[in-house]
Amino acid sequence: MSSNELKNILDNLSQGSFDSVASATLFALRDDCTFPDAYQITMALYGIVDSVHLQRVKRGLIAEPLQQALALRGLASFMPFWLGRSVYTARMLNILTSRWPIIREWLLFLGTDYVYKESIDRSMRILAKRAIVDFLGICRHDMLGDSLPIVLSSPGIVSLMFSMWDLETKDRYFSSCVQDDDIPGPPPIIRTPAILDSWMCTFSETETWNWHEIMRPFNNDGARVASTALDHLEHDLAQHPIDYDLIIWDIHLLTSLSVNNTIRIPLLMQHSMQKTAGVIATMVSQRPHCTKQRHLVAKAISYACWYIRAYVEDTDGLPWISEVLEAGLLPSLLAVEPWVRHLKDNNDEDWEPLWLLLSTIFPKYAIFRSVLKVMGRSIKAINAVKAVDRPKPDGPMHKHWSTLETLVMTRLNLLETDDVDEAHVDSCQSSKCNKSGAAGTFKRCAGCLHVHYCSRECQIYDWKQGGHQTYCRGIQARRAKGIMSRISTRDLRFLDRIIASDLSYHNERISKTAAIHAPGPAVVEIDYTCIPFRIGVGSTESLPVPDTCKCDRLMQQKWDTMVELARNSKTPGQKLLIRAFIPCGSAPKVKLQLIPIKRIIPGYDPSQDHDPAEASDTFDHLYSCAGISFTIVDHSYPVETLRLMNKDMDALTIEGKENTTDTAQSA
Repeated sequence: MSSNELKNILDNLSQGSFDSVASATLFALRDDCTFPDAYQITMALYGIVDSVHLQRVKRGLIAEPLQQALALRGLASFMPFWLGRSVYTARMLNILTSRWPIIREWLLFLGTDYVYKESIDRSMRILAKRAIVDFLGICRHDMLGDSLPIVLSSPGIVSLMFSMWDLETKDRYFSSCVQDDDIPGPPPIIRTPAILDSWMCTFSETETWNWHEIMRPFNNDGARVASTALDHLEHDLAQHPIDYDLIIWDIHLLTSLSVNNTIRIPLLMQHSMQKTAGVIATMVSQRPHCTKQRHLVAKAISYACWYIRAYVEDTDGLPWISEVLEAGLLPSLLAVEPWVRHLKDNNDEDWEPLWLLLSTIFPKYAIFRSVLKVMGRSIKAINAVKAVDRPKPDGPMHKHWSTLETLVMTRLNLLETDDVDEAHVDSCQSSKCNKSGAAGTFKRCAGCLHVHYCSRECQIYDWKQGGHQTYCRGIQARRAKGIMSRISTRDLRFLDRIIASDLSYHNERISKTAAIHAPGPAVVEIDYTCIPFRIGVGSTESLPVPDTCKCDRLMQQKWDTMVELARNSKTPGQKLLIRAFIPCGSAPKVKLQLIPIKRIIPGYDPSQDHDPAEASDTFDHLYSCAGISFTIVDHSYPVETLRLMNKDMDALTIEGKENTTDTAQSA
C-alpha cells in the first residue's frame, strides 16, 4: 500500500502538482518511512529544483516557482532527520553537495526575482523568503560538518542570508514570528538568527570572517548592521510569549558581529548596553513552568551578562558603565541569583561575567562621581525595599554583592563631604614652562580637551616642538569615530578627592618610606584598575614608569618633567610624585601629580598655603592613550582583530597640512 501511495505521489510530483510536494514531505516524515523511500523522495524533490526548471521559470514557461519553493521547504523539513543518522549521513551529504551549484542558483534567483521585487504578490514573496531561509537552515555545522565551507564560500550566499535578516526588520510581514494562513506550506521551520548565529560561530572558530559578504546588503554601513541586530532583539523581546531561543540567538549574534569595530561602535552608540540590560530585566521577571524553559531563561541572562562584560569597558568605559546603571542593571543582577543553579552544572564559566561585574568592574568605577551617584542611589533604593530578596549568606552571589555594596557605601561618604577648601590645579603642558595655577585659570586645548596652557605662546610651542600635534590628532580621531569620550570636570575633581583621601589614609606608611629617600622625591603609585586597589611607595628608581601602551613616550616625558620639578624645588619640604592608574576601559588613562608631602598629613589646611613658590612645586596632568586598544572579545580572535585594527588605524589618520591656528586653539 505504501509503495503504491509513494508511486502516485511521485507521479503527481513529476506532473507539477503543488499538493504532491506536501504529500511527499509528509510521507518522508512518517515514522514508518524507510531510507530507500526517503531517498526516492529526496531525489524527486531535487529533480524539481534543477537547471531545466530554472530556465523554464526564467523564460516564463512556468508562471511562478511555487512548486520549487515548496520543494526546498520540503527538503528542509525531513533532511535533518536523515543527516543526523550516521548510517545515512554520507549519502545525504553527497546528494546535497553534488546538487549545491544549481541549488545556489535557485536560492539567489528566488531572492532577486521574487523576495526583493515589490511588484510580485506578497504571498509568493514571503514563500520564496521562507524557502531560502528554511533550506539554508540545513546548512549549519551540526548538519553539514566539514561540508559547510562549500556553502559559506559560495558567492552571494552569506549576503543573501543577511539580506533576509535585514528584510525582517524592514517589513514585519517577512518576520519568522508572523503566521499567515494565506502562505502555502507550513509555518517557518527555522529562524533566521539561528542560522546566522551558527555561521558566525563557524567564522569565529576558524577566524575566516567573510565581512565582505556580511556587510554587502548594508552597503558596508556598520551602523545599519547594528540597527538591524538591535531591531531584532527588541522585536523578539516584545513578543508574547517570548521565544527564549530567539533571544539567545539574537544576543549571541550581536556579540559575534561586534568583533568588527565598524559594527561594535555603532552598537554602543545605539544603546546596545541599555537594551541588553533590558533583556536581563525582562528575563529575571519570567516564570516559566518547565525545566527546559528555565534553562533557556538562565542561558539568555548569562549571554546578556557576557555581552555587557565584554563591552561595558570598551572605548573609555564610562559612558557604557553609566548607561547600564541608569537602565537599572543593579536590581536586575540582584534578582539573577535564583537562576544561577539552572546553568551551574553545565559550565562554571557561565556566570563569570556576572561575578566580575559585581565584584570588580562596577566597584572600580566608583572612583567617578557620576557613576558613584547612580550606584549609591540604586543600592539605597534596594535596601529601602524590604520585599527585595537579598543574596543568601551561603549563596553564590553574596560575597560579590557585598564587595560592591561595601565599597560604594564607603565612597558615598566622600561624595557627601564639603569640597569648598579642596585645592585643584591645572598645569601648563608646554615643556618650556610647566608652571601650575589654580584650576580654571589656564586655557584648555579645544582639540583634545585634555591639556592646559598658560598662554598662546606655550600652546603653539607645544604644538610644534612638544609632540602635542600627534597626540591631539590621535585623540580627535578616536573621538570622531566614537571610540573616546572625555571625563567630566566634576569627575576629575572627585578623582582628586579620592586620591587625596587614600593618600591621607596611608600617610604613615607613605611618610615612613618617603623618609628613607629624603631629601629626594618619593613616588606613590596607585592602581585603581583592580579591586581592592593597590598602592606602592618607593623612589624614582624603584618605581619607574611602566609600559602601558605604544603612546607611552608622552607620559614618560611628563613624568620626567615632574621628576625634574621635584628635584629642583626651591621650597622646603619633600615632594611626592603620584601616578594613579584610572579604570577607563580599553583606553588607558593615568593621573600624574606632583605635590608637597605635607598635603597628605591629616589636618592639612590648603588655605594656610600663602607661598607663591608653592605653585612651581605642583604639577597635574591626565594622560590618555591616543591609540587603539584590545577589548576582552578581541583577545578571542587575535588574527581577525589585528587585521581590522590595522585597517581602522589607517582610517583614523587625519590628513592635512600642519595647522597651528585651528587645531591648536584655546577653548
